[in-house]
Amino acid sequence: MSDEKKLLRHRALADRDKISLSKAEDAAIKIAFLARDLVEQLPHKCENRQLLSALYWPIRSEVNTLPLINLLLQSGRPVALPIMIKMKYPLVFRLYKENDQLITNKYGLSEPLNDKEECAPDLLFIPLAAFDRNGFRLGYGGGIYDATISLFRSRKKIITIGLAYASQEVACVPTEPHDQKLDYIITEIELISLCPA
Repeated sequence: MSDEKKLLRHRALADRDKISLSKAEDAAIKIAFLARDLVEQLPHKCENRQLLSALYWPIRSEVNTLPLINLLLQSGRPVALPIMIKMKYPLVFRLYKENDQLITNKYGLSEPLNDKEECAPDLLFIPLAAFDRNGFRLGYGGGIYDATISLFRSRKKIITIGLAYASQEVACVPTEPHDQKLDYIITEIELISLCPA
């Protein structure tokens, strides 16, 4: 990993940690409705079923996905949560329903129980430290989402959506060959479409 990435990640996460709770809560609601609207604009059916959205369960100062999870579930849309196996290894996804019990893994992440059905999402909502208008995101350095996106893109069509505060935008994210581009980025002020016309 480049020193440039490390420095930008450190600065970006420190800035994200400074966002006030009230601003974060307001942003989460705005992002949830923009994301819900995007999901509704995408094809409703995929291989004779509804599109399956995979979301992360928020930690630290990440954009809070709980309002979006609730909106999707209330509208009858299926939701999945990730299970982290190890660094640089693709995530596994299991279906999540309202009030399902979650367990905390060794990394401190909340995950569905192993008895929940494993699934392959169509839409992947992704946390990030920073993003640019070219569709690149700076993650947390574990390579997990890049590995996940790469794997799923080799198997099927998947739509990737970064969730961020507008203040996380940078002019240019330093990239390496394994970095995967996003299809959309949603902030509290806009939906940024990076899909080719």
